[in-house]
Formats: sequence, structure tokens, C-alpha cells
Amino acid sequence: MQKIKYIKVLLVEGEQSNFPDKAICPWCKENKVFEPHSFAGIMGGALLTDENDKESSGSSDRMSGFLDVFWHGAHKDEGGLGIHPDTEGHIMVANDVVGGQYSIYFCSPTCLRAFLNSCVDKLEQQIEQSKDKE
Repeated sequence: MQKIKYIKVLLVEGEQSNFPDKAICPWCKENKVFEPHSFAGIMGGALLTDENDKESSGSSDRMSGFLDVFWHGAHKDEGGLGIHPDTEGHIMVANDVVGGQYSIYFCSPTCLRAFLNSCVDKLEQQIEQSKDKE
């Protein structure tokens, strides 16, 4: 299978757990985000559960969060079926976020959708580039 490098699209990484830093939509760059304004977003991560109190959980420096939009093509030589066999692609959106939790904000569902569509578009471009290398 062709190895494709990870492409970083919109990244929260390390100590940065929220994006953007300023209260402007990162997609349209026109409208405000964050309270008291309206906004849409992607939130992800994990919660570390307290062994002694199963109802208590939260972020922890023992975890790191990630978000990767990916494609894994079938293994032709193993009889796998599916489109775009022997190809792979990764669009890294969040990586090694300390505490395991992150949020990415947009001013509207329209801008959130446009961002997600752009991730899928970049993934499809990677798949095509991988096919061209065969």
C-alpha cells in the first residue's frame, strides 16, 4: 500500500486545545465566534475516569487528543474489495493535544460544513495522487 504523508489542515496541537485564538471564524474570516456570539464547532477528546469515583472524570495530561480524517483502500493482494485499492490518505486536524480534549469553532453550520468538505476534498486529492504513483 502506498504510504501518504499526513496533511495538516486546521490544527490544534500540544498545549493549544482551542482554535481559533481570536473570536473570528477561521473559515469565512468575517463573523464572530465564542460567547456571547452564536457558533458551531467540532469538539473531541477523551475523559479520564477516576477509579474511585466512576461519575467523576475530566481531561488529564496523561492523554493526548487527535482527529484524523482518513482513507484506507482495500488490499488487492489479499482479496480485499472496494474502490481505490492499495491507497491511503490522512488529513490531520488535531494532533497530540495535551489533556486529550479540544474544540474548533466556526460562526455557522455553513462554515463548519465548508471546512469538513474541504478536508474530504483534500483526502480525495491524496487518493488520486496515490493512484497516480502506482
